[in-house]
Amino acid sequence: MTKKYKFLVYKHMPKGTLHDNIHITGDGATVMDWPLRLKIGIRAAKGFTWLHHSCNPRIIHQNISSNCILLDSDYEPKISDFGLARLMNPIDTHLSTSVNVEFGDLGYIAPEYARTLVATPKGDVYSFGVVLLELVTSEKPTFVAKAPESFNGNLVEWISQLSTASKLHDAIDTSLSGKGFDSEIFQFLKVACSCVLPGHKERPTMFEVYQLLRAIGQRYDFTTEDDVLMVNETRTGDEDQVVELIIA
Repeated sequence: MTKKYKFLVYKHMPKGTLHDNIHITGDGATVMDWPLRLKIGIRAAKGFTWLHHSCNPRIIHQNISSNCILLDSDYEPKISDFGLARLMNPIDTHLSTSVNVEFGDLGYIAPEYARTLVATPKGDVYSFGVVLLELVTSEKPTFVAKAPESFNGNLVEWISQLSTASKLHDAIDTSLSGKGFDSEIFQFLKVACSCVLPGHKERPTMFEVYQLLRAIGQRYDFTTEDDVLMVNETRTGDEDQVVELIIA
């Protein structure tokens, strides 16, 4: 009987989820400083880059959120929740779609998914971009506490409005400002904004996101030269095609 069942086992992650560390509740809770947030962003980007570009076969996670990023005792991020993941096959160019296709949490879903019902690497980039916005703003994907009462949109829409009005600095968590990291934080925010652009072709690849974040954190000891990932450039079809569902 036991051979019919599969279990996915994780090591204990004492710091819980990234979501719970960003959106803290209760008096006396510890607020993460900027270097720690930057470290988590860079290390998580490296993990997703490996899935998209170096893993064989390559994988689309399809359920990226701050809840799927677990933190160990040293706040090292670990990617979890692969229940909706899909394989990318660079040879087969046929789109695998389904009327029963499932996508991730509200607030993280790329806008093109509702139209195409197709999971793509750029959809993952969008979702990760929302996570990056959470890291720099401390706002939730579907509710923005700092927005005016008349605002009924989500985090990405709020960021878009601020960008259009040249008020993007207003999005930054005030607890992070004025502590010597302002330039890094704004660069980080700009990378996040590029990830959540409405047109998927305008977004960077996950590898490009990792490289941009890595450059921002170059004065820290978050990465070494050996951490540069090798990108598999073998392509015979559209890299945004998805052909097989992973059952986790």
